[in-house]
Amino acid sequence: MYMSRFGVKNYKCLADVEFPLTPIHVLIGPNDAGKTSALEAMAALHASSQVPLPQAFSGPWTGQELVFAGRSSEPVELWGQWEEDASDISQGSATAVRYGFATSFPLQGRGCTTQGDWIEVEGTPKPLSGPGRWDRTAVCQWNHGQIPPTDPAAAHLARVSKLLRPARRYAFDPKFMALPAVIDPQRKFRMDADGFGLPTLLLDILSHDPNRFLALRSRFCEFFPQFRSVRLQTENAMVRQYDPGSETHTMGRGVGHGIYFDTTSGQTIRAQHASDGVILFLGFLAIAHLPEPPNLLLIEEPENGIYPKRLDQVIRLLKQLVRQPEGPRFPQIVFTTHSPFVLSFFEPEEATFLTRDPENPEAGVRARPLRDAPQIRELLGGGEFYLGELWYNYGEEELFGESAARRGD
Repeated sequence: MYMSRFGVKNYKCLADVEFPLTPIHVLIGPNDAGKTSALEAMAALHASSQVPLPQAFSGPWTGQELVFAGRSSEPVELWGQWEEDASDISQGSATAVRYGFATSFPLQGRGCTTQGDWIEVEGTPKPLSGPGRWDRTAVCQWNHGQIPPTDPAAAHLARVSKLLRPARRYAFDPKFMALPAVIDPQRKFRMDADGFGLPTLLLDILSHDPNRFLALRSRFCEFFPQFRSVRLQTENAMVRQYDPGSETHTMGRGVGHGIYFDTTSGQTIRAQHASDGVILFLGFLAIAHLPEPPNLLLIEEPENGIYPKRLDQVIRLLKQLVRQPEGPRFPQIVFTTHSPFVLSFFEPEEATFLTRDPENPEAGVRARPLRDAPQIRELLGGGEFYLGELWYNYGEEELFGESAARRGD
């Protein structure tokens, strides 16, 4: 199942937003339009099933910093709706499920408590939480064995827990991805949000299944024929320590592993000396070859640092990860972009435009699925434009047919 719709209220600049999603979906819009906030909210919804709510909302924050301005008395609400994709339906259909929770933030301190979570099946909402305030959702309590199997909501809790496996959100920085890293058991089969830990992720894949690593290496060398091999080498490396109190990372040193590329001409290139595009592409391939991919992969601006021709291959790779019938497969990928070139690889149903109303920018962000633009099919039908070109050349008002109304015509 994949998340077919997502809603959020009172989180950062997202006062009251909901929009449809597809198995692979792209969020577009100008700066300060809530794209990153939307990914953060999706990640928090999934993380709430595993950790206390103050940990589910990532980043440095205290008090009501995450609450939409002027609504301190109202809770933050997150919800998702899940439906079957084509491959699931072929194995037997199931009813769509909607789940969400509300949480309140105190005026001071880093803490928040649930005001209840709920599930809706066949249009009938049912509460999952009992009376009282908790720092964990009922789904999180279920996953940690704090709710017995005899509870009346047990069947619903078990169902939601399968949907809300932790998501992974990345905003890759190739400089951190290229750093040699010390093995960290807490980072097993994953990287930090900026991509630090790529060498240890590759080592995890190699240790778990050497053939999987060989397939990864072979595919990388197909894309970059100047290289004949990717390998890991023991060396002095960086260790990153996380301080929950300050929400910061400190770097130290230890013995770990670094990434090296062997060229067809006999040279060896350390990862720190390779191009950003090479490192980013290797990172995406590593995610592609995880033995157990996350239910939801969230990526910020995958175009950063990648040559357009390689970007074409990256987007095709991501789409393949969602749609391939065999091998490692992601149920869903959602990412943000500023690139019309990236958008051109998608259909209108696969894109949502996040923006502020120019006449009332303080009212919060609005979500506008491109499938709802009245002229979109007509403009694409002639084959003269790709979707990204329409976005670049026409702009929001023209695409959604608002120009004449605002002129008073």
